[in-house]
Amino acid sequence: MRIKCVLVLIICVLFLSACSQFKAPFQPPSAETKNFKLNLDEGISALNQGDYEKAIFYLSQAASLNPKSSMTSNLLGIAYFQKKEYQLAKTQFEKAIAIKPSYAEAFNNLGSAYFVLRDLEKAKEMFKKAIDLSPSIVSPCYSLGNLLLAQGHTEEGLSFLSKGIALDPEYLDKHQSFVTELPMGELKTSELYFSYARLFAATGNVNKTLEYLEKAERSHFQDWERIWNEKEFEKVKDDPRIQEFIKRRFPE
Repeated sequence: MRIKCVLVLIICVLFLSACSQFKAPFQPPSAETKNFKLNLDEGISALNQGDYEKAIFYLSQAASLNPKSSMTSNLLGIAYFQKKEYQLAKTQFEKAIAIKPSYAEAFNNLGSAYFVLRDLEKAKEMFKKAIDLSPSIVSPCYSLGNLLLAQGHTEEGLSFLSKGIALDPEYLDKHQSFVTELPMGELKTSELYFSYARLFAATGNVNKTLEYLEKAERSHFQDWERIWNEKEFEKVKDDPRIQEFIKRRFPE
């Protein structure tokens, strides 16, 4: 995640479902189906390699052979999104949902498309729908949490971020290639990082707490006494590493 200077407002982080989890489904060995599978496999391989033009070519071929494949439309939407062709991405995610109305990942991705197109209310609606359909899905918890924080809905935003962290505390690190960053809102970057530190502190994860405290510091956060005053830090504030961090900021 890139660090912005103190004058830049919050970076809201949105995630697309990573494509590496997808595998072409088993198909009967007809010539047309075989061509569908070959095109789908080539499209997935190109998407995983970051060759989005090639991915779009093969996934479009697969979609023409099997217009009822919701997965193909979702993958095609991801390829367009990564090329910053957001309207085309939105169309493909909508197509995936029309084919499969229970497709939580496609709702999440559609939320990301609405976000970058600056329709924030629709983005929130899609993220919430993804979570309702699949309570264990991680991406929209982080996305919705950050978006709500940016809009000043601190407690609600923190609750969704807390859920995301509980589901997968390493998600931010594992899916950096599917992160979209846009400046928005009224919350400074330093405050966002401190909020993440609070959430990891509440789980007792000292390493991640320190990581985000250090990011907050690099973004010019200064109100370090909050570590002593905010209840989320109760589990970690007596850890020697946290004590040392504070000591360097309040030398005797």
